[in-house]
Parts: sequence; C-alpha cells; structure tokens
Amino acid sequence: MSSKKNRPLPQSLGLPFTGADSHAHLDDERLLPDLSGMLERAASSGVSLIVHMFLQHERYASNRNLILDAAAALPKAPDLCFARGLHPEDVLTADEEEWEHLVDAVKNDPLIRAIGEIGLDYHYEEGYSPSALQEPWFRRQLRLAKELDKPVVIHSREAWDRMFAILDEEDMPGRPLLWHCFGGDAARAGQIMERGWHIAFGGASTFKANAGVREALHVVSPDRLMLETDCPYLAPEPWRGRTNEPALAVFTAERLAQELSMSTEELWTLTGENTRRFFGMPSVRPAEV
Repeated sequence: MSSKKNRPLPQSLGLPFTGADSHAHLDDERLLPDLSGMLERAASSGVSLIVHMFLQHERYASNRNLILDAAAALPKAPDLCFARGLHPEDVLTADEEEWEHLVDAVKNDPLIRAIGEIGLDYHYEEGYSPSALQEPWFRRQLRLAKELDKPVVIHSREAWDRMFAILDEEDMPGRPLLWHCFGGDAARAGQIMERGWHIAFGGASTFKANAGVREALHVVSPDRLMLETDCPYLAPEPWRGRTNEPALAVFTAERLAQELSMSTEELWTLTGENTRRFFGMPSVRPAEV
C-alpha cells in the first residue's frame, strides 16, 4: 500500500486491536497476490476480525485453507470467520449440485457463521439475474438460515420494497440479519431498526455526496451498527478510487465517528464488539488489545 498523494496510512490512526471488517472478499484476484501483507496491515491498523464472504463452491474449496494458512503464518493477524451463500448474480448459473455444496459447507464448517451475502439486485437485472430467478433462490436460502439458526447477510440494490416484503413474508423480523453496504436514508434505516436487524456502513458512506447515508446513522441503535469494507470495492476517503482492503476500514470509522460526535476509538471498538457478537466470535482478550 502506497501513501502517494499524501494519503494517510491506516496505521497512522493508532487504533487498538478491537475493530472488525464485517464484509470482505479476500479471495478477489486483486487481493490474493498480497494476502499475507494485507492481513498484516489489517492487524497493525487495529482490525481484529475479518468476515470473509464465500459466494461459490469453487472459490470456497480453493481458497478456504489458503486464507487461514496465510493468517496462521503471521505473528499477529485478525481472527477470521466466513459467510457462505449464493449472491444474486450467481443464481444465474446455480444448480442443485451448487446448492448441495452450500448446504454441506454451512452445516459442517464451524467457521461459517452466517449465510450470505444473499438477496436481490435489480440494478443490472437483464443479463445479470432476472428477478424471477433471484427471488426463489433468495427465499430458499432464508429458509435454510432459519432451519439451521444461522444469521443472514443481505445484499440489496434497487430492491428496497420487494426486499422488505420478502423478508416479512419469510418471518425474518426479529431474527439475526445484517444489512450489508447500507446506502439508504434515515427512513430506510428506521425500517431496518423496526425489524430488529443490524446495519453495516462501508466506504461509500464517507463520500461527500452521501450525506443522507451519514444522517441515517442517527437512527441506528449503537448495538446494531457495524463497519465493513466490501473489499476490494468502494475504498473510503481519502483512498477512494484505490483497491480497498480491511485496513482501510479505519477511515470509515473516523468519518462516521465525526458524524456521531464520538471518538474514533470508541466507535471502532463498539462496532468491533457488535460484529463479534453477531457472528458468534469470542471477544478480544485484553492482552491482545
């Protein structure tokens, strides 16, 4: 990671080892070549937990142990856990064999702590995945989550009303559910809070044009707030336009803490604890901080 253009390095914030990235894609081709370095930078910046999304069986089978081994080889690395699901894009080619792989992994891998990211994406519906195909797969995965008592990580783009309708029909209010990459306003955040769910804010919430997203923070219950990177996408200011990685979550924490009139360290630790609790991960031991 370079600090060209006077971009501050994430380590410069000096945050404690208490934060968490609730949504990452570590096995993206832009990140895998420097996996060890990325994990090392995350730890040195205060990221104590990374939740990685596995979205296809092929990637899960190829990269699960690769990611774990990279962390194990470091003197200090974030804890890791996984979510496994069929993204709205991937249901276009999904079949029963892929479904059987998903069910087997979720049932038998103790590091898979949630089903996700799953949901609806109507932004590129044509040639992406038609809504008529997305919805049955989405409902199927929600029912699996209920059957296995697993949390759910939601992907929703340009599908607000239909998403709420399906989640209500599938009896999801009150169940553990995390709304990934929140991009709505205070009214939408209120709908999520009313149903007892959690919200994760990513790098886009730091962009100047997204004042409405930051305003939504004020209706989010502090115990249901999380941070994410969605790396390698959507790096926060002042690293916007560069490849995102877990260490850069510190800048999202810094901007959101300003909005909430909190210290960055306070928000960092709060959201880290929320993430660990949601995904059933143990608290950071005092000696690690």
